[in-house]
Formats: sequence, C-alpha cells, structure tokens
Amino acid sequence: LVKIGDIELGEFPLLLAPMEDVSDPPFRALCKEQGADVVYTEFVSSEGLIRNAAKSVMKLDIYEKERPVGIQIFGAKMDSMLQTIDIVEKSNPDIIDINFGCPVKKVVSKGA
Repeated sequence: LVKIGDIELGEFPLLLAPMEDVSDPPFRALCKEQGADVVYTEFVSSEGLIRNAAKSVMKLDIYEKERPVGIQIFGAKMDSMLQTIDIVEKSNPDIIDINFGCPVKKVVSKGA
C-alpha cells in the first residue's frame, strides 16, 4: 500500500505530475476522470506568490472533485519559501510538495 502522509493510494497509484502550462484545472479534471489517484497543480514560484503575481496566485485554485490534490512550490530563498507555505496552506491542498530538482532552465537558473 502506497501512502503520502495519511492519504492511502493503493498498490499502484497513478499520479499527475506538476507541469508548467499543462496541469491546469481542466486538465486535472480530465486526469481524475481517467483514473488519476492524485493530481498536482502547476508548480508555483515562491517569489511569484509572495509578490501576489496573478499568474502564480491563479495556480492555487483547486476544486473538491480533484482531491486528493497537491501543490508544488519552488524557490531559492528560505524566507520566501516559508512565506509561501503560509500562502499555500490557505488553499487547503492535501499535499504541499517542495521541488528539489526540476531540470527546466527557467527554474534551475534561479537557483531553485
């Protein structure tokens, strides 16, 4: 049995990865309909969230039918990441994930 925290996912869970410009609400809904056990929002920049950037804040929109749902954050500054956790928790995701190795140039070039 695979578990993430208190979330039981069965033996062979299907998880939708957090993908920039892909994992939006309509795509997540489609994936849930097709059997995804857990979905993630697009990953979110800590700097974008603490600056209240509209594109970043919009990525925090989650819906009950998506649950369990995770939000992945990335950033290079500890203080920004800590502030981001407070912001993300208000969206009440089932999982908060910290990105520790995305190879995308846009992310790596920021030291995240």
